[in-house]
Order: sequence, then C-alpha cells, then structure tokens
Amino acid sequence: MTIRHIAIPRKLALAFAVLIATFSTVSLVVFANVRTLHHVAITRDEAKLASDHADEMLNDVVEGQSAVRGYVLLGKPAFLDTYKENVDAIDGAAAAFGRYAPRADQAERVRRFLAAVDTWKRTKVAPTLAAFADPATREQARELAGSKQLGAMRDVIKEIQAAQQAWVDEQDAAQRHAEMMVTLALALGGAIAVALAALMGWLLSRAIARPVVEIATVMGELTRGRHDVALPSIDRRDEIGTIAQAVAVFRDAAVAKARDERERQAVFDEVGNGLARLADADLAARFSGFPPAYAQLERDFNAAMEAMSQVMGAVTQATNGINDGAADIRAASDDLSQRTEQQAASLEETAAAMEEITSTVSETAASAALANETVEAARTEAAQSAQVVERAVAAMGGIERASNEIGEIIGVIDAIAFQTNLLALNAGVEAARAGDAGRGFAVVASEVRALAQRSADAAKDVKSKITASVEQVDAGVTLVNEAGDALARINGRVDELSGLVRQIATAAKQQATGLQQVNTAVSEMDNVTQQNAAMVEEATAAARSLSEEADALAKQVTRFRVGAPARAASPVHQLQQRAAAAGRRIAASAAAGASTVAVSSDWSGF
Repeated sequence: MTIRHIAIPRKLALAFAVLIATFSTVSLVVFANVRTLHHVAITRDEAKLASDHADEMLNDVVEGQSAVRGYVLLGKPAFLDTYKENVDAIDGAAAAFGRYAPRADQAERVRRFLAAVDTWKRTKVAPTLAAFADPATREQARELAGSKQLGAMRDVIKEIQAAQQAWVDEQDAAQRHAEMMVTLALALGGAIAVALAALMGWLLSRAIARPVVEIATVMGELTRGRHDVALPSIDRRDEIGTIAQAVAVFRDAAVAKARDERERQAVFDEVGNGLARLADADLAARFSGFPPAYAQLERDFNAAMEAMSQVMGAVTQATNGINDGAADIRAASDDLSQRTEQQAASLEETAAAMEEITSTVSETAASAALANETVEAARTEAAQSAQVVERAVAAMGGIERASNEIGEIIGVIDAIAFQTNLLALNAGVEAARAGDAGRGFAVVASEVRALAQRSADAAKDVKSKITASVEQVDAGVTLVNEAGDALARINGRVDELSGLVRQIATAAKQQATGLQQVNTAVSEMDNVTQQNAAMVEEATAAARSLSEEADALAKQVTRFRVGAPARAASPVHQLQQRAAAAGRRIAASAAAGASTVAVSSDWSGF
C-alpha cells in the first residue's frame, strides 16, 4: 500500500507521531540531565554548608581556647561562660555537618575530631583550670594555656575540608557532563526534528495539497460550463479519491441539468403566453402538449383556470352584496359617530369638574396635615421645655446640697479657729510663765490668736451669706416646680389638640383619596369614551373606504368574461337581521329600571 491510498487522517497522524516521538526522546534526555543538574546543584550547596559547619567546629574550639587563656590571664568568670558556650556549640556544629555530609568517611573524621576535642578538654583545659585554682600554681597555668594545643583537631579539619573539595570536584564533573548532554540533545534533536518536519511537509504536500489543487481546477472548469474535462485521482482510495468521485457525480448531474434546462425553457415560454392571456382577463386560456415531466403543471394550470372562472362568478355576486351593505354601514356609522362625540363632550366636562373638586379636597388635606405637623412640633417643644425644667430643678437641688455642704465646711473652719484661739491662749500663758525667754513666742501666740479670731469672724459672715443663698435657692426650686407643673398641663392640652388635628387630617386624606379614585374612574371613562369616539370615526372612515373599494372591485370584476349567475341574498343584510334579533333579546332580558335600547331591523338606529 503506497502513501496515495492511505487515508488523510492516518497520514497526518503518522507525520505527527514521528515528530512527537522525536520531541519526546529529546525531552526525556533533556529532562534526565536537568534532573542531574538539579541534584548536582543541591549537592554543591550541601557541601558548601558542610564546609561552613566544619569551619564552625574549629572556630568553636579556637574560641574556647581563647576564652580559657583570657580566664587564666585576667581571672574573669565571664571567660569561663564563653568557654562553656563554645564547647556546647561544637556538638551542634558537628551534628549539622553530619546532616549535610552524611558519608561514612566524613562521619569517621567527625568522630576523630570529637575524640580530639575530648582529649584536649581532659589533658589541656582541665589541668590548666585546676592549676589556676591554686594561687601557688597560677604561673604554671598561664604557661599551659599559652602552649599550642589544637594541632590534632586542625589536622582532622584539613582532612574533612580536603574530602569535601574532592566531593565537590566530582559533582562539578557530573555537572559538566550533564550540560554537555543537554546541549547535544537540544542540537541533534532540533536538527532531526526540523529535517523530519521538512520531509513530512514535502510528503504531505505531494500527497494531499497537489491533488486538491488539481481537483479545484477541474471544479472551476465545471462552474464555467465545461463538462468534457477529465477528473484526476479518481482511482485513489483515500479522501482525495472520494472527492474526485463526488465531482464526477456533479459533472454528470450538470450534463443532465443542461438537458432539463432546455425542456424547462420551452415550458416557461408556454406558461408565459398563458399568463399573458390571463393578465388580459382571458380566463379561457388552456395548456396542452407539455413534456411528461411537466404534465402535472399542465393539469394544475387548466384546473386552476376552471376554478378561477367559477370563483370570479361568485366574486361578482358577492361584490354586489358588499356594495349594498357598505352603503348601509356608512350611514349607520355617521349617526353613531355624532352621538358618541356628544357623549364624550359631556363626560369630559364632568371629568374637569371632578378634577377641580379633588384638587380642592387635596389642598384641604395638605393644610390639615401641615397643621398636624405644626401641633406635633409644638408638643415636642413643650416636652423638651418640661425636660429643661426638670433639669433646672435637679440643678437647683444640687446647688442646695452644695450650699449645705459648704455650711458644714464653714462649721468645721469655725471649730478649727476656736481650737486655734485656745491653743494661742495657752501658748501665751506658757510664754508668760517663761518670762523674758518666752516673749518672742508670746508675740507669735498673740498674732495666731488674732488670725484665729479673724478666721472665725469670716466664717460666720460666709455662713450667714450661704444661709441666705440657701433660702433663695429654696424659693427658686419652688418656682421652677410650679413652672414644670404648668408646662405639664400645657403639654397635655397640646396632646389633645394634636389628636384632634390628626383625626381631621386623616379624615381629609381619606376624602381626598376617595375623590382621587372617583376622579381616576371618571378620567378612565373619559379616555374610554374618547377612544370609542375615535374608533367610531375610524369605523366610519373604514365604511366609506369599504364602499369605495367595493365600487372599484365591481369595476375590476366586470373586466372578466364570465356568465351572469343568479343574484343571491346579500350577506351583509343577513348579518344586520341577526344583529337586530340579538339586540331585541338583550333588551328584553335587561334589569327593571334600565334604559330600553331600541334596535331596528337595519343599522340606522345605531
């Protein structure tokens, strides 16, 4: 099976499958090496963190040794705290190093480092601190502290850092290899993908696009009227072959269509002649001799002409009846239009009067509502005034209490002045007993007694004035209470007046609402009456137009040559008789006291 006979979806699927496989392979290679690069980056970061923690372990040891030396040289206990902190930090740094460098060889080196730290603490630090504790051996302690003690630990740290650097070098080599593989995969994969895409494009263009262009060219020739063209790719077993076979069907159909077109043109010419005779009002035109494909058209046209002859006869009879009925309808519509206009004018005047009454009542209701609002505001202000009076009474009560309290304070001051006077008197007696030595003290006692006397006099004066103020406050409280009672009575009267005004406003509003509803109903009746008048005018105009159209229809019907049928009863007059009978039945069944509606035998009574 060649590519020409493979279905187009399979061709496209095969091409895209090749491209997808190529891109998938390249993507897998790139993904794997990118994963390697990511792992290498993480490993390098962990190696750097491990190196930092190894340096931190050595720095903690150095800081601890420096703290021991500072303690031995200066004797400050703070250096011992620093030593302990650094020694404790060594284990933490070693644990952190183990997390970022979990290899067995590095773990062994860390154990050796921690063993060296223990040896240093046991053989160097402990003897130094013990010697410094004895004043007789402190010089020996300084010599021990100044000696080199970290050689073994430095050697272990160098081994650890060398191993970390070797591990980093291995990761750098792996990174370079992964980068080379990514570059190679992208370059080769891209080149192969471009080559395959170009090859698939050329094959698909040769297998699909070129045959489609050839078939499109043939279809263009068919649209221009050429039916003798040869169809390419008709023997293919794919979609292109199916399209070519369909185009062959279209070509055969076009040939048959041209043959049918000639027959159809001949029939159209004959039909045109028959329709021309029909346009001249000749209903005797008939067809004969049509091809078998158009025999049904011949029968239908002849039957239509027969039916039209019968219909035109019936139309002639109906036209006469419509003309007579239109004249009667026009006369009745004129009379009804005049009476409807008179009724509409009367109802319009009634609606205007109702609108004026409604407006007056609405204004009254608005005035009552405004009066209610004014009384309500007055009641509110009276209530507020009562509240103000209550607050004034409370304030006067507070003033009275404050005056009483001040009076009590004045009493205390008076008692203090009395006691001070007694003390000054006693002091004067004692100064007199003291003789010359107490003269200065006697003068002071005399001045204190005079001051106490003045304080007592002032307190009595203030007390008398406060007593008068309390009497005035009592009188003011009494007056304010009376004013509050008067305002309460006024507030009660205002409440009664507010209730009466509210009832008046409510009644006026209800009356306005009722009149508004009546006015709305009258307005609606006015609108309906005006609409009825307009409809009557339209009906009158339609009756006139119907009469004119009936005359024109009668003139047009007389052009056709048909037999004179017997004159039948007018349908319009039959309709008038049925309407008159129905009107008489409605009038007979109306309620007592209602206006009697007289319906005559024709429409002139409307």
